[in-house]
Amino acid sequence: MDESFIEKILSTAPGAKRAAQGVILPGNDGTFFHVLNVHDSKTLDGLTQDEHFFTAFCAKSEILRLRELRGAHDYLLRLRANAIVDSPRAVRVMTARRKFYESSGRPWSLTHYYHSKGEYHKSYIGNLKRSDAKTLRNIPSGLAFVSEPNALCIRSLAGDVVVASESLEYLYYFMTIAFYGPQLGIKLIDRADALLIAIRIMNEAEALDFDIDPRGNLGHELERTLRGLVKAQMQFTFGHEYAHLLCGHLSSPDVSNDTISTTDLLKGLRTYSHGIEHQADYFALKHIEHNHNTYRTVAQGAFSVLLYLHFLQEVQELCGLKVFSVSTTHPAPKDRIIKLHTSLGKKSPLNEKILADMFSVSNELSETLAHRLKHANRKDILTFYGSIYLPSYVSRPKLDRYDF
Repeated sequence: MDESFIEKILSTAPGAKRAAQGVILPGNDGTFFHVLNVHDSKTLDGLTQDEHFFTAFCAKSEILRLRELRGAHDYLLRLRANAIVDSPRAVRVMTARRKFYESSGRPWSLTHYYHSKGEYHKSYIGNLKRSDAKTLRNIPSGLAFVSEPNALCIRSLAGDVVVASESLEYLYYFMTIAFYGPQLGIKLIDRADALLIAIRIMNEAEALDFDIDPRGNLGHELERTLRGLVKAQMQFTFGHEYAHLLCGHLSSPDVSNDTISTTDLLKGLRTYSHGIEHQADYFALKHIEHNHNTYRTVAQGAFSVLLYLHFLQEVQELCGLKVFSVSTTHPAPKDRIIKLHTSLGKKSPLNEKILADMFSVSNELSETLAHRLKHANRKDILTFYGSIYLPSYVSRPKLDRYDF
């Protein structure tokens, strides 16, 4: 929506107010309408009423592709589009992303956008041996705006797809603040609230609008360090899913078609035996061990991910945390940590002291979280829909829709 159109609405519609995106029009009985986009008839021509809802974040050619799946790329596109279309918050985030993307003169499409954000899986593939890399480059992969933190290797009728939810990336980010905080100079009060945000992401209560409403300004250097750690964790995550493909697990008799997700978008997918999951952990690192520097970095990311999962399992009862799919389909995270450490042998970045220290930190943070919950100013701190901020890194919470 261009500035001239916004000014026209503000001058002609009684009670209209400027929003961070578009304008807000008052309705009856305290309701309101948030106008984000205006589309011309050419954009909507040939589309059904239901398809109009996709125009905010899909190119028209993509909307037409959604009508019929002709391959795995279409499957991934549909998964991404359906994850956004029924969520006004997700549409607002994608609208902001689209505006920034197009500001450089690039033509927008949802596929192009996610292709530009494919660093995690592309960098992992770039460290594989040539034959393995060649196999995986043909597999549609990347992130999707799915609210459930998860990563999956999907064998669909349209073809194989590997996808990780953006909420998983956010989960890793705030868990990293909590667990790496002492080395990074982050105060305990911020680490405690980072844990709250992580738990709320698991409960799908925290608004997934971090692009337009950051929970704090941590500064360039700290942000760069955090992003580097998260990158390694996401590389391992994609490596784990790719290992299922490279090891032939999707064709294994140890794989079932049981539902592993409560998200409608991800139902009917396959689960693996615990032995296969251990193999995927191991080969996610084994496949890149010839690149020594990358191996060490991703191995650290691997054990961080598994430690986060261990922590979440330990505080599940304390937080009333809903059972998440990874906890029901994978071996216990502590078992995965020990098994992976043992399997890597001398190439493990851990020793017995580091291993003990890891679990000690997790226990300490469990106690920190319990204390934070006990002194919370509201009983529904883990379940109300909205946002929590890192107190040392934000001057004031922003006003929804007006400030962001």
